[in-house]
Amino acid sequence: MHFLLLAAETTTKTSFFYENWPIIKQLIWLFGKFMSGIMYVLDQMNVYSIALCIVIFTIVTKLLLTPLTVKQQKSTRMTNYIQPELQEIQKKYRGRTDQASQQAMLAEQQALQEKYGVSMFAGCLPMLIQMPILFSLYPVIYNMDKYVDYLAVLKQKLSDDQMTKMFTLFTIDLEAAPGWKISLALLIPILVVVTQYLSSKLMTMGQPNRDNMPGGNSMKIMNTVMPLMLGVMAVNFPAFLGLYWVTQSAVMAIQQLIINKIIYKKPIEEVIKENMEKANAKRKKRGLPELSEKASMSTRNIRTTAPAANKPGMSAQQKEEAVQKAKDYYSSRSANPNSLAAKARMVQDYNDRNKKN
Repeated sequence: MHFLLLAAETTTKTSFFYENWPIIKQLIWLFGKFMSGIMYVLDQMNVYSIALCIVIFTIVTKLLLTPLTVKQQKSTRMTNYIQPELQEIQKKYRGRTDQASQQAMLAEQQALQEKYGVSMFAGCLPMLIQMPILFSLYPVIYNMDKYVDYLAVLKQKLSDDQMTKMFTLFTIDLEAAPGWKISLALLIPILVVVTQYLSSKLMTMGQPNRDNMPGGNSMKIMNTVMPLMLGVMAVNFPAFLGLYWVTQSAVMAIQQLIINKIIYKKPIEEVIKENMEKANAKRKKRGLPELSEKASMSTRNIRTTAPAANKPGMSAQQKEEAVQKAKDYYSSRSANPNSLAAKARMVQDYNDRNKKN
């Protein structure tokens, strides 16, 4: 994401193409005021350090996003947990392109997701909410002269020597790019790579082996390549932007350690039970029947019994009659027979009836 943001930068030195987009424009203004507030408070304490301003700014903004991060991690854990069962369902219907099989597969997948309290959008929604916020942070850090009003006040108040010291950290000029020459400034790009890699590794701790999952190898490569790419960019951009990345990744790493302890401390069975209770509460409000004890059992029991419409040796007409019969059977029992939940329950009920027969 960092690479996309900076690669999208226009030819103007300090301009991003999305700065005037609705919502983002307002967020940039808000974050600019927040950074000004930090500078004002430090000014009252006679502390003049752009590095300290960036560290405080980054820590606070990352903490504000913690609830979304936790929600996303919980969803990721459960999604990874059900991946083997989802793959089994896909494997069962592999090569079957008829409408009845596709509907049955969709219904089984929906039943599985509902059983475990997983939504295909649950993991994406927090990220979608975070994106405008993260997009808005970059222009504020990268173009403080434009968006941080109090910086102009400090430039009038402080001498040139004081302003130089304000943008200096351990003899590192934060306004200049470190470049490839051997210097203390190169420490910032190195820390960018290390902290970014560490935070990426911590995000995958406790999760099942991704190598056997769709896109697992790609994610593994990305977690290795992205820190290196970010480090290269930190060499060529002002050091204060690299400092922002270091602080952000360090906060993410600490944050992830705490989140991992919270999320993975609770047994998966307890999480599933809580998700079931929440799902049943929502179904009750919609007038739908609660998920039964059978639904809370492992879906491996459901997978072993294929819908009658998919039994070998049946003609196309018999399959259509079987599917229609199942629809009619469940329509009489569901408050909303056209919903995905109704279709999922239809498949489960039809499986149970077929097993009894």
